[in-house]
Amino acid sequence: MLRALAALDAWDQWLFRRLTRRERRVIDHRLKQLSTSANRSVLWFAIAALIAIFGGHRARRAAFRGVVSIAITSTLVNLPLKYLARRNRPLTRRGDRPLPVSLPGSFSFPSGHSASAFAFATGVALEEPRLLGPILPLAAGVAYSRVHLRVHYPFDVLAGATIGTAMGLATEPLIRAARQWWDSTVPVPESERAKTNEVVLVASPHAGRGGELERVRTAMGSTGLRIVAELSVDDLAQLPGLLSRNGSRPPIVVAAGGDGTVGSVANAVISTPAVMAILPLGTSNDFARSLNIPLRVENAVRLISNGRVSRVDAGRLRRDGQPSRHFVHAAAAGLNVQFAKFATRADLRQRLGKLTYAIAAALALKERPVFRARVEYEGQAEPVELVHLAVINAPVFGGFLDLKIPGATPDDGALHVIMVEHLPMRRLLRSAFYPALGVHRSIRGFRTMQVSRLTVQPTDPIDVTLDGEIAGPVSGTFDVVRGGLQVITPASFKDDRR
Repeated sequence: MLRALAALDAWDQWLFRRLTRRERRVIDHRLKQLSTSANRSVLWFAIAALIAIFGGHRARRAAFRGVVSIAITSTLVNLPLKYLARRNRPLTRRGDRPLPVSLPGSFSFPSGHSASAFAFATGVALEEPRLLGPILPLAAGVAYSRVHLRVHYPFDVLAGATIGTAMGLATEPLIRAARQWWDSTVPVPESERAKTNEVVLVASPHAGRGGELERVRTAMGSTGLRIVAELSVDDLAQLPGLLSRNGSRPPIVVAAGGDGTVGSVANAVISTPAVMAILPLGTSNDFARSLNIPLRVENAVRLISNGRVSRVDAGRLRRDGQPSRHFVHAAAAGLNVQFAKFATRADLRQRLGKLTYAIAAALALKERPVFRARVEYEGQAEPVELVHLAVINAPVFGGFLDLKIPGATPDDGALHVIMVEHLPMRRLLRSAFYPALGVHRSIRGFRTMQVSRLTVQPTDPIDVTLDGEIAGPVSGTFDVVRGGLQVITPASFKDDRR
């Protein structure tokens, strides 16, 4: 171990000498200006202020997260880590040219400038990926300047950049928890809240496991909500009768479960004056995440009392000779159907338990059968051969990964369509993550588009999933019911129709 560290130190010092052996006055001057501007993170705070002033809501969130990332990183690097490592700054020997900047009095490892620069860049990019382009070169320039100006070794800078990136990523659960707590406690004006404290609790058959429903009942009692009826999602046919008892002021319909439960409840209430609330007790909870609804039971229940009634879009599938079916998150054919077939198998659930979803996803990706269809959208029509078709209403997907379709919102009046041809596994995985990360690179065999209506006519019958539940043949027309659903959301959710 000691020998390896000695070899690393020798290589680090050799690289340092190679990078700093020549004087370049113009470059020295420019890098000195850049490095000095980043002292005490002044550069990053100034950029955060500009983003917050001239950007929109999402940009302000990015600026805030960048500043929080710097605060956490600076505390970690400048206090414990430097004093644990106790590495001295590069030596200035007799005959060396003068340093362009004053040598800091703190220890060298890791570089605080590099850590703060990459923490800020990572934090900002996670909220607003489009800002990564201009900020990342600045962060890299600040990091390199510390070596060029001979106040850090290359490994100090590399370690600082790595730590900063990691801390920027680590702020996600902290920011999310703080935001959800704040959203659940900040009340909105009385005129914007639901007009009743009575609720009908609709639960998934799986939601009662682990005592979640008992926690829901306890939390509702403590917040003044009164449960007038409890239904299983399989008994939604009884819901119209329960809603009609109170005339013009029906009870709040609370969907307690995952996206499938929320979609089923939404399909039942979308044509009524009832307001829906969501308790995210499922696995992915993508629609709840899209609305910034707290994932903790107690906070989500508190939101029912304090939250705002907002209007959001719902997707709709219309098929000849059948009633319309609505969905809140996504409709999908192909891979998602294969996944649902595996994930709902009782024998797999019994044998694999919590691993069921991971194994089901792997099996679906392995098979990925091709289907042929004719699609029509925005006055165009074309034949396609696909392994996956997704028609998305809400932007968040991937559960705890919290991936987002850039620019999409639950009330934008549009459907976001993804069509995937039969691709090699590596390209298929890239196609899944590029849009979520805001990477605008074309991938052959992968298409995205935004439409108001999409008609799908498959050559052979294939099933579709609506919010993760298999719902019969895909043949039909998808469109948007703009503002068709009244949902209780946090005060931070922006409802353009208000």
